[in-house]
Amino acid sequence: MNFLAHSLMGFDEAELIAGQICGDFVRGNELSRFPGRVETGIRLHRYLDRFTDTHPALQQARAGIDSVSYRFSGIVIDVMFDHFLACQWSRYSAHTLAAHADIVHAALADNHAHLPERLQRFTQVLLSERILESNVELASIELTLARLSQRSPRFASLAMAEAELEPLRDQLQKPFESFYPDLLDAARSYLG
Repeated sequence: MNFLAHSLMGFDEAELIAGQICGDFVRGNELSRFPGRVETGIRLHRYLDRFTDTHPALQQARAGIDSVSYRFSGIVIDVMFDHFLACQWSRYSAHTLAAHADIVHAALADNHAHLPERLQRFTQVLLSERILESNVELASIELTLARLSQRSPRFASLAMAEAELEPLRDQLQKPFESFYPDLLDAARSYLG
């Protein structure tokens, strides 16, 4: 999962959303510096990442991607799944995608003081480039993967053109359909 899916699993609760987004920016298990529900959101993020990595539909989908190594195929799937989620948004949320993005931006602003510095900087990009809403466009998925590919030379294979993503979209649609309801159930069960 990427930012859109994680933010949806915050279930419109500002601190939980902030924690869900923090999950990619915080290392270690010592999380007591965070308010309780932000910490819960971080732990939920990690739980959902483990759930995703071990889900049978995802393991099979990863093995079927030839354009990147197995190690990086999970990243491609995460980003593509945000695309599917954005395209089918009304199936999973009562809010419009734009309204959800506004909720996320407000949650991050409300919890700004608790966010890691890197995330504080990233929230500006998230807002100014409307990254959550832009997941609808395959060109934005290409841009996300291009950004990820620049993190290190090892990530270079993540830079995939839109033409390379189109067949993946067809290939990954069915795994998304079987996986996403399980993910929602896992998040709800985790939160009790």
